[in-house]
Amino acid sequence: MLTQLGMDWLVEVTTEHYYGPTTVGAIQEFIRLGDINADTFVINSCDGTRRQIGEMPALFKTNATVSKTSAADAAVGPAAAGISIRLQECIRDLEQTLREERRALAETEQRYEKLEEKYNALLRRSDPTA
Repeated sequence: MLTQLGMDWLVEVTTEHYYGPTTVGAIQEFIRLGDINADTFVINSCDGTRRQIGEMPALFKTNATVSKTSAADAAVGPAAAGISIRLQECIRDLEQTLREERRALAETEQRYEKLEEKYNALLRRSDPTA
């Protein structure tokens, strides 16, 4: 992580899903979009502290109205789960693709080695000095 990027935060979307690292600006945008609320926990990756966004209004520019409305929404289910779930799905898809590509690469390398052996054998047969 580059300190100049300011990606010092993890958003606790659920107890098992996190979004980040990310910036204060991105978190403010998630608040504005209603993806997260004042009750959402964030973790400062620099010092390891875990606090609710509502406890840091100066940093995350949230207000009581957003907090109350979002608290009711959170009872139904965290809207931010969409952030994490979409990212987790993308990660799973990318990991699966990576596994498939690695498998294909290994198979290609094995075929290459066999072809190289055949080529070298042909060279030895055709070269009377060998």
